[in-house]
Amino acid sequence: MNASEIATELRHWDIGPVLENEPLSRHTSFRIGGPASVYVQPNSQEDLIQILNWVDQHQIPFFVLGQGTNVLVSDLGLDAVVISTSRALRHILVDQERIVAGAGVLLTKLAHKAHQAALQGLEFAVSIPGTLGGALVMNAGAHGSEMRNIVEQIRVWEPGYGIKTLSATDAGFEYRRSQFMVRHWIALEASMTLKHGDMHAILDNMRHFMDYRKRTQPVGDANAGSVFKNPHPDYAGRLIESIGAKGWHVGDAVVSPVHANFIVNRGKAKARDVLTLMRRIRCHVFQRYHIVLRPEVRWIGPGEGGTEGTWENLWYGEGGGLQEPCE
Repeated sequence: MNASEIATELRHWDIGPVLENEPLSRHTSFRIGGPASVYVQPNSQEDLIQILNWVDQHQIPFFVLGQGTNVLVSDLGLDAVVISTSRALRHILVDQERIVAGAGVLLTKLAHKAHQAALQGLEFAVSIPGTLGGALVMNAGAHGSEMRNIVEQIRVWEPGYGIKTLSATDAGFEYRRSQFMVRHWIALEASMTLKHGDMHAILDNMRHFMDYRKRTQPVGDANAGSVFKNPHPDYAGRLIESIGAKGWHVGDAVVSPVHANFIVNRGKAKARDVLTLMRRIRCHVFQRYHIVLRPEVRWIGPGEGGTEGTWENLWYGEGGGLQEPCE
C-alpha cells in the first residue's frame, strides 16, 4: 500500500487532518526534518487507537509524534505514517492527590493544572518543553526531579497486543531513558501521585524554575533541548564550553552562546548540519577529557545515504571517529 492509498483510506474515516509529504520541520521544535509520507492528527483517543491498530494490522511503518521536542528528524524524512497526539490526548483529570493526563498534554500546562489544585511535585515540569508522552519516554527531569518520582501508572498501546497498563517499575525509568525506547510502547495517559501543598509556595517554585530557564537556556531560538546527556558526575555543558565550542557552527546550526549543550537553528539548518556539529563537539571533548558524550536528543529517520538511523551508524561506526583527528 503506497502513501496515497494510505492517505485515502484514512481520509474516509473522517478522524482529523490527513496530509501527504508533510514537512516535519513544521512539527518539531528544532524546525528541522524532511517530509512524512503521511501525517495525521486524529481528533480523539479512540481515533488514534483505531489508526494504531490499522497500521499494525497492515504492517505499515508508523511514528507517534508529540510536540516534536528532543528529536532530530532526518533530512530524508520518514517513509511512514506519522501520528500526532496534539489533538487526541489532551485530557486532564484531578482526583485528590492524583492527576491523570493524556500523553499529548504539554508539561507546562500540566504543571499549572497541579498548581491550581494545590498539588506539589510537578513544579519542575513547568520549565520543560514538550508533552507528557515524550517526558515518559525520556524520563524527563530538571531541578533535581524527574518523571519517575511522580508516575504511578501508565496506560499504553503495544503493537500486536493492544492497550495495557504499566506500573512505574514496568517502565524501567533510568537517567533520560526508559523501556519505551526498546519495547515500542505508545503512551496514551499516565497517572501521577502528588502531595497537597501551599499554592503560593508552589507558584514561587514554578516562577523560579522558569526564570532560571530564561536566564540559562536559548529560549527564543529553535532547538531540541539538551543535545548530550550529562556524563555523571560532570556536566556536558561545562565540558563543551571548556573546549571553546560556544559559537561553533555548521551552516545555520550553532552551538548556543547561552548554553553550550544546546544547538540552535538560526534559520535553515539541516539535520546533517546538526549531526556534523555534534560529531565535532564529541570528538574534541573525547580527545581532551577521554569522556564519550552520549546523545540526549533522539534521532528519528534514516541516516545519511538511507542507512539505518542509529547513533552508532551516524557516528561512522562503533568508534565514531573519536580516535581520528577532529574535524
